Amino acid sequence: MQYTAPHYYKKFQCIGGDCPDTCCAGWQIQIDPASLRKYKKTKGPLGSRLKNEIIWKEGCFRRYGGRCAFLNDDNLCDLYLEGGGEKAFCRTCRIYPRHIEEFEGLREISLSLSCPVAASLILSCQEQVHFLHGEDPDRDETYEDFDFLLFTKLMDGRTLILDIIQNRSRPIGLRAAIALALAHDLQERIDRNALFDVDSLLERYSSESTWDWFENRLKMLSVSQQNRGDVRDRLFAILDHLEVLRENWKPYLHKARITLKNAERNAAEKLSGLFTDIIAEQLLVYFIFTYFCGAVYNGNAYGKMKFSLAGMILIRELVHASWIQDPSGTSFETIIDAAVRYSREVEHSDDNKITMEQLLDSEDDFGLEDLFGLLL
Repeated sequence: MQYTAPHYYKKFQCIGGDCPDTCCAGWQIQIDPASLRKYKKTKGPLGSRLKNEIIWKEGCFRRYGGRCAFLNDDNLCDLYLEGGGEKAFCRTCRIYPRHIEEFEGLREISLSLSCPVAASLILSCQEQVHFLHGEDPDRDETYEDFDFLLFTKLMDGRTLILDIIQNRSRPIGLRAAIALALAHDLQERIDRNALFDVDSLLERYSSESTWDWFENRLKMLSVSQQNRGDVRDRLFAILDHLEVLRENWKPYLHKARITLKNAERNAAEKLSGLFTDIIAEQLLVYFIFTYFCGAVYNGNAYGKMKFSLAGMILIRELVHASWIQDPSGTSFETIIDAAVRYSREVEHSDDNKITMEQLLDSEDDFGLEDLFGLLL
């Protein structure tokens, strides 16, 4: 078994009760079958509490006011405190905020942007992300019907996309536009079952002339402020179709959207140097590394790239709204807050991720040039 993780992965350390948020509230914590069996056998006062505080038919902990039944008033876990530490955790609690994508013979591990400490680690990183690799030779597996050829081409495509995104000699808008176009062209070859043509495609996008061609194309692209606002509003509208996981999300989102609309009418200032190219880069690397190769399961590489780009743009716009509302009170912590809120609502629901990717498929609403306009 092969393992891959970003270089900052091992730097993460949970700060427990000192965390500005808690990972034990705002969503339902599912319990894996092995932990359920263990909890059923637990004796004593803790065993009695487990029996009462688990919804056994659904395989999850009960929640009170959106908080896990074992989350105490100090935002610490009673199951951890009374059960002998981490060994008492179910798989979900033991892993979070680590996120694992599973492929045949490979596990890709990242940190979740929904954790404030992980988000700060990801977005404060000033260096280009590189990836650590490991191997467990004693563990092997085979997935039935796993398309290894497609997976190989997706991995090759993602490697080039990440190289493009992290080329700091070019502006981030240009980098993101080229990465999106590459995913679009890769998708065409996937749809035509022409994977044999992917290598020449990647070679073409690796050429220095590609940068000049796209730079000229973006210069000729005529996008009005109205058109840009319309596309951004359509991106925000996607969020209206998603399951709401935290009750404070909707008011926060509504206030941001109203702020941005009013700012357009009043020709408000642009977001200053707060949301930097490096922060945009780190968000794109995070989303692309986490989700792009998942296209091996649904064949939608372009959709994964759109999903990644939409995440960066929406977080940027949420920060922009906060800055308009209070320029002097906006800081790096504002960016962390926007990223964490967005991630918790979108990434922690499989239905939300699927719905968002499906809605982004509309080329009428989110075509290449529409999205290019948000990058200028």
